[in-house]
Amino acid sequence: MSKSSPVKDILAGTAGGIAQVLVGQPFDIVKVRMQTAPKGTYSGMLSCAGGILKNEGPLAFYKGTLSPLLGIGVCVSIQFGAVEAAKRWLAKRNVEAGRGGPDGKKLSGGQLITAGVIAGLSNGVVSGPVEHIRIRLQIQGNENKIYNGPWDAVRKIYKNYGIAGIYKGQVVTLCREA
Repeated sequence: MSKSSPVKDILAGTAGGIAQVLVGQPFDIVKVRMQTAPKGTYSGMLSCAGGILKNEGPLAFYKGTLSPLLGIGVCVSIQFGAVEAAKRWLAKRNVEAGRGGPDGKKLSGGQLITAGVIAGLSNGVVSGPVEHIRIRLQIQGNENKIYNGPWDAVRKIYKNYGIAGIYKGQVVTLCREA
């Protein structure tokens, strides 16, 4: 393991997360639209992408991007920070137990899995609501809009369903992230 610091981990996670969102968002909206459209709406991925481009324009591929852009820096930095903190903690335990080399940093497979699970669960607390809001924004068309951006979606969902509405689907998200 190389030298790591929480600030470096968080900055690296934020930069990687932003790049991930900007590159992946067009694919994600096509996926969400195909998953939520009535059967027969699209003949495939290209049909869906072409329909979005024709009917809503190129910026439609970035619908709901603000939510993950705001959240991804937090989410990925939490994940990077948590995995590195867990690895440092496990290395310290290794030193105390006389394992993992002189500095304890040679982690076992089980220890690496443990660090990853801790990071995934830490991230899931934030990523669940971010994904929920993003999907709500992506599935609405240009007509009959329910939400006018991520903050409006949060406000309306919270008003109607409380905090449970914001965290809808959270158990599944935590299972996936772990």
